[in-house]
Amino acid sequence: MSKPSNPADDWKIWLVVNPATWLMPIFFAVLILAIAVHAVVFSVGLGWQ
Repeated sequence: MSKPSNPADDWKIWLVVNPATWLMPIFFAVLILAIAVHAVVFSVGLGWQ
């Protein structure tokens, strides 16, 4: 296998990571992570005064 010549071969990642399949689950995972981080920050007392 030949070594990829980036950025000319960057499009090939989308053959593996199909946005039609993975975009919404990734967005939901990021949303859950953001809510968890906010919950921890507010529970520690670093939120709004």
